[in-house]
Amino acid sequence: MASTQERDLVRRLAHAISADTGVEGCSGQQAIDDDDALLEKVAALPSGSSRLRIWENRNCLVTTRAIARRENFAEAAKLSARSGWPVHVRSSGGTTVIHRPGILNVSLAVAGGAERVQPNASYSDLSALLQTAFHKLHLEAFVGPVVGAYCDGNYNLCLHGRKIAGTASRIVRRKNQTAHICHASIVIYGSPERDISLISKFERGVGLDHVYATSSHTSLANIMGLSPV
Repeated sequence: MASTQERDLVRRLAHAISADTGVEGCSGQQAIDDDDALLEKVAALPSGSSRLRIWENRNCLVTTRAIARRENFAEAAKLSARSGWPVHVRSSGGTTVIHRPGILNVSLAVAGGAERVQPNASYSDLSALLQTAFHKLHLEAFVGPVVGAYCDGNYNLCLHGRKIAGTASRIVRRKNQTAHICHASIVIYGSPERDISLISKFERGVGLDHVYATSSHTSLANIMGLSPV
């Protein structure tokens, strides 16, 4: 069970990201689908419009459509669900990640106008927003890959050389406008070792043999001296 200090860290970071946006308590696949709905809503708004979600999900794994097409997906998902970690599927790329209390999800959808948005550019607004939020907590975050991290990518958010958040994005073209959504999962508290174990077990079930390192990950609670790695 989370301590009062750990839950306070969730509130502090959410407030630093946006004082006007409440933290949604979400559940399962619907929470994932709400990002797709948000993207479609923003795509119908005037160019330059944006909408922000900050949310926590219940215990689950979230994987990609590509992984969901693998031959053994249904059986691996069933086994994970039996252990209390149902598997849901998102539209954006990457590999499998974990959602749970203690991981703060942030989704930013932007209406980009007539110009097509390059995949790399879709990360810029959210990365800047999160780096500013960490700066308010007197922490300097940088963006980049981390060897040994699960769902590693060029747009991880990192503290002290370790991954604290993964990001993914999706871009759509609707009529004469390009819109994109970028989302991040930020580890506020909890055990990276357990997270890696759950992800690795599921991935082995679908025939993937990625090897991850606990030392490549951290949490905000760890950085603030409230919990071990």
